Amino acid sequence: MRICHLDSLDIEEKEKLLKRSSEKYKEILPQVLDICREVKNKKDSAVIGFIEKFDNIKIDSLVVERQEIENAYKLVSDEFIESVKISIKNVKKFHESQIPKVEIIEVSEGIKCWKIFRPIQKVGLYIPGGRAPYPSGVIMNGVPAKIAGCEEIIMCAPPNNDNTINPFTLVAADLVGIKKIFKIGGAQAIAAMAYGTESVPKVYKIFGAGNLYVTAAKMSVFGQVNIDLPAGPSEVFIIADETANPKFVAADLLSQAEHDVNAAPVLLTTSEELAKQVEDEVLIQSENLATKSTIEKSMKNYGTILICKNIKECIDFTNEYAPEHLEIMTKNYEDVLKEINNAGSIFLGDYSSEPAGDYASGTNHVLPTGRCAKMFSPLSLDSFLIRPTVQILSKEGLSSIRKAITNLADAEGFVAHKNAIEKRFE
Repeated sequence: MRICHLDSLDIEEKEKLLKRSSEKYKEILPQVLDICREVKNKKDSAVIGFIEKFDNIKIDSLVVERQEIENAYKLVSDEFIESVKISIKNVKKFHESQIPKVEIIEVSEGIKCWKIFRPIQKVGLYIPGGRAPYPSGVIMNGVPAKIAGCEEIIMCAPPNNDNTINPFTLVAADLVGIKKIFKIGGAQAIAAMAYGTESVPKVYKIFGAGNLYVTAAKMSVFGQVNIDLPAGPSEVFIIADETANPKFVAADLLSQAEHDVNAAPVLLTTSEELAKQVEDEVLIQSENLATKSTIEKSMKNYGTILICKNIKECIDFTNEYAPEHLEIMTKNYEDVLKEINNAGSIFLGDYSSEPAGDYASGTNHVLPTGRCAKMFSPLSLDSFLIRPTVQILSKEGLSSIRKAITNLADAEGFVAHKNAIEKRFE
């Protein structure tokens, strides 16, 4: 990791740090548009063709049968199953707390308005599987979908060379309660869910992170369907002062660096001594990690230790960066929290390690990246709901706003709008 003072960065260096890799998907957009167009027109045959082309796998059926799920249970340990159940329990409890309450508002006498909540009927979940299985992604997407009451939940995940989906992913899906699973990965999976094929039902909204091709595909089909949020390579920002434990800080930076060569692990600190200690710890701890190669590349690309003049400078740059994950390891972390506006998920204190949120603390790990935390929130129960408004007016209530309606209708030249009101008082 490189160490530098924040105020020493020139405009170009600062912009590279702020932009990270969030716009790289645009480079492959033309290719992805071709994939989506092909799937839209040729459906299953196009999907199967792309699986053979990109994954080098010949596949006869896209559907995961029950026997494959039963076989998956034989390939995972009881400890894994118990861990999934713990994660599901905590994620379920946190998301059940988000169940909205209907509140009827009497805006004036005779006029009542309220909002009702309904599940999105058909949702598609994309679970990556290229570099590693992601059973946690099944939990984070599937649990709120089940709580919301979505009528049809389908899941796509890439197949292995043996024509099966990773057993960890399948077992997690079964424990969550997902019944319709398809062996499709990449942009072709997103297109299949967006447009529908002979095998894959068309959905109304697509959830789940993936590689650049998946991100590009989600952006391409947005409008045809809704999508959860822009989600690119992982990011972690750590604000730390001299009281922070350098071993903890380094370990958490490494936990995000191993995600992807474009991941962005960044430390902001007011302590030059801590900066040096963390740099040393990163080298020591990464030496024997199986993911060392990926870590080294992500550290070279975006890994940075920034020394700030004071905590305020740390806070200001964090709000400008809008990180996906933010850890605050300072003596007065609650005071720092009050000043944070833009971050996806925030972790306070020495023992609130970011991987806790990835797996089992209860919060959702599907988060906005690439500065999108300035305008997007983490995945939540609300993401799986639609919110129609309802109103009921008595004759007296309508009469009380009759002039307001008709005067505004006159101003806009909508005579039929005015007529709809006046007819009720003839």
